[in-house]
Amino acid sequence: MGAWGSGLYQNDTALDVKDEFEKLFNDGKSVQEITDGLTEEYESIMDCADEAPLFWLALADTQWKFGVLLPKVKENALRWINELKSQTADTLDGTKQKKSLENLQAKLLSPLPSVKKPKKKRIYKCEWKIGDVFAYQLESELAKERGLYGRYFLIQKVDEDTWYPEHIIPIVYVKITRDTKLPSTVEEYNEAEYVQTWFTKYEWRFLPLDMSRPKEDIEEKSKLTYEVDEYGFLPQYRARLLNTSKRVIPKKLIYVGNFPDAIRPQKEFIPHVKENIITVSWKHFDETFESKMIKRYCEHNLRELSIYAPKNI
Repeated sequence: MGAWGSGLYQNDTALDVKDEFEKLFNDGKSVQEITDGLTEEYESIMDCADEAPLFWLALADTQWKFGVLLPKVKENALRWINELKSQTADTLDGTKQKKSLENLQAKLLSPLPSVKKPKKKRIYKCEWKIGDVFAYQLESELAKERGLYGRYFLIQKVDEDTWYPEHIIPIVYVKITRDTKLPSTVEEYNEAEYVQTWFTKYEWRFLPLDMSRPKEDIEEKSKLTYEVDEYGFLPQYRARLLNTSKRVIPKKLIYVGNFPDAIRPQKEFIPHVKENIITVSWKHFDETFESKMIKRYCEHNLRELSIYAPKNI
């Protein structure tokens, strides 16, 4: 059954379709206009047996919830449901998949709920100041497995960005303490290790290009300094942290202090556009901020990612 899992939104395609529809609907676009736009945007996957059903099922489910399910969308979704049901394997996962499909089928065949009104945008601006540092203690099973239990991630705001609909979210560095003690001065803070969040290949250093003036854009970016690590990659250390409301920010955070003059990461590559900085949620399905950053620390700082294997040196 390809990319389909036991839950409809356990994949990026379905989540993107759902989020895009909700955004455009709440922006006041008509259902037909949104549907036409999404169908055109995802035209390249319509002949893919793995991806096409994810599009139609997510779109149908989302439209049903809003009370605006279009007949053509319903027809396509039901067709894919019947096809996917016939392909389910006789296993525990297959049984879960079939049950999920049957539940969606029953929903789409049931009377529509009342049409929802577009939601009024509620904008949140994170109150953290540039230089603010917050501590997050590692207490998960993954932290125990990796020998990091009791240590702290130190989260420092260094910039900010806009997130849908117009939330102001922090761009942060994350450091990890050497032990279970918190820093009390900028000197102690400087001793903690920066967690590398991602990397860029050297040949991609100019991307994305301004295609209205590509030659000039390359010339301008060529004047910047690009320092590679010992593997030839440009290390990234920033993350966009989805503080989209006070409610989502963990109460366990400890304010450490404001260190705007702290030493920055060595050889850091800062993406030319903020959209290319990785995004981190406090919780997204089974993944948490803690689990994601532990994985990044192990993959990059401890060089466990395959790109750091000897053959890639």
